[in-house]
Amino acid sequence: MPPTDTPVSTSLRERKKTETWHAIHDAAAELALDEDTKHVTVEAIASEAGISQRTFFNYFPTKEDAILGVRTPTAPELPEGFLAMDGLIQRTTELLLTVGRSTYAEGDADRRSRLFEKFPHLLLRRREMMIEGEDLVYQAIATAMTDHPDWSEGLNGHSVESAARMLTMAAGVPLRYLVVSGGMPGVRLESGSLTTALDLYQDLYRKLS
Repeated sequence: MPPTDTPVSTSLRERKKTETWHAIHDAAAELALDEDTKHVTVEAIASEAGISQRTFFNYFPTKEDAILGVRTPTAPELPEGFLAMDGLIQRTTELLLTVGRSTYAEGDADRRSRLFEKFPHLLLRRREMMIEGEDLVYQAIATAMTDHPDWSEGLNGHSVESAARMLTMAAGVPLRYLVVSGGMPGVRLESGSLTTALDLYQDLYRKLS
C-alpha cells in the first residue's frame, strides 16, 4: 500500500492548520477590540472564523489565548559555542527574545498593544508566557552546561541548575527593562533598543562589581 502522507500533502495540511489558527486569532482579536471581552464567547469566535467550537479547542485552550494569539513557546537548539564566556549574557538575552517571539503571531504587535491597552488583565497572560519561555531557556542551558567541561562541575560550589537559572534570570533583565520602560509594546523591539539595554546592563554590572 502506498504511503498516505507525502511531503506535498503534509505541507498542505500544515498550511491549512496555520491558516485556521490565524483565522481564529483574527476573529477573536477583532471581536475583542469591538466589544468588551466578557461578551466575546468561544461560540462567537468560532462563528466568526467559520469553524466549530470543537475545532476552536483544537487550536486554543481559552478565548484569551485566541484573542492574544499565543501558543506554546519553542526554543531552537543551542549553537556550538553558546556557553563561551564572551558574550554569553547577550546570547542568552537574544535566545529569550527568540523564544518569546515564538509565542506570538508575527506582525501582530500593533494590534496586541491595543489589546493590552484596552484589557490590562491580559498582561497577566503575557507574564505567564514569559515565565514559560524563560523556563524553556533555563532547561536548555542547564542541559548544555551539564555536558560542558567548563560548566559541568557547577560554579564555585553552586550547582549547574543554580548557575543556569541565575544566567537565565540575569539575561532577562534587559528585556524586562524594555517592557517596563515602554520600549517593547506587544513584544516588539525598536531598532537598536535591545543593544542599548544590553549596553546599559553591562555598564551597570561593571560599575557595581
